[in-house]
Amino acid sequence: MTLRTCRFARTIALAVFLLSFGILLSLPGTAFADVLARAAGEEAAESIAPDRPPWESISPERLERWRAMSPEERERIRERYRRWKELSPEQQGRIMERKRRWRELPEEQRSYLRDRRELMKDAGPEDRVVVRKFFDRMHSLPPGVRSAARQQIWEWRSLPQGEREEAMRSWPFYRELSEPERETLRWFLFARPGERPPRE
Repeated sequence: MTLRTCRFARTIALAVFLLSFGILLSLPGTAFADVLARAAGEEAAESIAPDRPPWESISPERLERWRAMSPEERERIRERYRRWKELSPEQQGRIMERKRRWRELPEEQRSYLRDRRELMKDAGPEDRVVVRKFFDRMHSLPPGVRSAARQQIWEWRSLPQGEREEAMRSWPFYRELSEPERETLRWFLFARPGERPPRE
């Protein structure tokens, strides 16, 4: 090989090296790190992780919301995701079923239930005991009876207060409660958002 051929081969090798290095530098940080990791014989994180299902693609709106969140909000979401991954498939299935049923509710009922949740934030320990007793009773009912009881409570909301009280006295569970417990239950079932519990 002549001196001229050697110089030509070195020039080509140098040009290829510089071109490759320029391409590597233009890659985003993680892609550049992946290329270096592969060159070192290591597996990149993306090559180990399973492919993201198509239904999990992130929309630009969701990505923008994520970027606008505070670090505390992001950490709270990460923690919820970690807890979700620790649940068994059966637990995840039950949660997904509840979420599906929630979405099927009319907006008026969802709003009512959100208001009940807000009311409970102001409830004292005694009030919480009464509400827990109410839910325990509701859960103990057979599905058809429970559905009828929910419908009855929903109808009582539209009655004037005096008529509502009279109608509620036909309910055996309500009759078993003391007067302060009845006040708490009426507050929980029928109060408007922001109304204080009766014992305050």
